[in-house]
Amino acid sequence: MREKLLLLRAFFKKEWIILKRYSVNSLGGILTMYVIFLMLFAGYKGVSNLAGIEGDTMEGLVVGYALWVFLLITYQDISFTLRIESQEGTLEQLYMSPHGIGWVMGAKVAASFLINLLIMAIILFITMLTSGVSLNLDFFSLLPVLVGTLFSSLAMGFLVGGLTLIFKRIDSYTQMIQFIWIAFISLPANQIFWMRLLPGSYGATLVRNITISNQNLIQIGLNQLLFLYIIGSTHLAIGYGIYKLCERKAMREGMLGHY
Repeated sequence: MREKLLLLRAFFKKEWIILKRYSVNSLGGILTMYVIFLMLFAGYKGVSNLAGIEGDTMEGLVVGYALWVFLLITYQDISFTLRIESQEGTLEQLYMSPHGIGWVMGAKVAASFLINLLIMAIILFITMLTSGVSLNLDFFSLLPVLVGTLFSSLAMGFLVGGLTLIFKRIDSYTQMIQFIWIAFISLPANQIFWMRLLPGSYGATLVRNITISNQNLIQIGLNQLLFLYIIGSTHLAIGYGIYKLCERKAMREGMLGHY
């Protein structure tokens, strides 16, 4: 266990160093996301149904946008890492790690989650200041819901990462998924049961219940939180399973370390 903690610490240190060393680029990314929000904010009445929200409230726009950014960053982190490692020819070295590829990717995900959470908090703060809305930011209620929602985003990342190992360049499809996320988190999953089974949909509903409807974890209930984790774990198992199938095919055909 001590070795795994050292692995996690190493990845967190790496992510933090990258964030600081390329701070101009990091700030540029946050600025870009803020400019996009300003465009949505300026044309709110015309694009509210396309902005990843449920209902016609400015609070819904702010929460939906921040959640979309969080899921997008997390999803891209996995698929982008696998693509870059494959492109640079260093992916096979990860498989040679004594920890195994599963633990390596898991440690990276955990370290990236903390960094992404910080970025999401910054974006949420500046969008709240810009729009003038007030949200219930109950950290202890939001954290377990965000973690459960994260599973679905990771599943999509592993799925796309696995396909990247085989087809190499699928950028047009990865860009398409960015907008699919908007549809998923805008669905009224609290009203239609089957929509809860889609990636990110039920988690987005619970996040809105906390931030907009002022509910807490006790009011949401353990059953709903457990259901969220079951859905997320199922998505993650499917996504990782597809990744392993693609990985096996790439190894069999000698494509794992080639781009």
